[in-house]
Amino acid sequence: MALFNHQLAEQITALVLQRYRSLGQALGATTLAEEAAAETAFQHNLNLLIEVANGRHMRSEIMLRRIELALEQLLDLLLGNALQSKAVFPEDFWQSEIGILVSRTRWWISAEDLITISNAAALAFGQNNQANRMRISRAIDNGLLDWVPDPSVANPQQNRRVLRSQVERLRDLSRLPELGD
Repeated sequence: MALFNHQLAEQITALVLQRYRSLGQALGATTLAEEAAAETAFQHNLNLLIEVANGRHMRSEIMLRRIELALEQLLDLLLGNALQSKAVFPEDFWQSEIGILVSRTRWWISAEDLITISNAAALAFGQNNQANRMRISRAIDNGLLDWVPDPSVANPQQNRRVLRSQVERLRDLSRLPELGD
């Protein structure tokens, strides 16, 4: 049984079209033909994400890249802004159908690269202790690290996973915030 269906694609498309229309109206540049063309490409990518979240695709290098691009497009359309600044997910995002779709898709893409907050603290600072876990949490809160909930862990205090590559990059750049920032 599929977890997600075509109705979710229609709901997400409606949200994006609503944003598109409001931006178009503000710029005076909205036409029905433009909307139809944008919807077609977006709808295709959205259906691809739903298929992945429902377990219908095997991992391959080509498919990984397609899904990464489709996920980036979805998140940019949902969270993007004119200033090109990084937006943080609202707290209740991960409990919504869209959030669950994003989470399952991110796990499909990055399962081997996702690590716990404790592992991130040890990797970034050489030791897993409360102060270092707080530093990692602060980096997440400040938008320096992306996180994804682990669907196998029910406790929301323990289900955050971060990308190992981002922790390594921040460690190497010494950009993690200090305790007390």
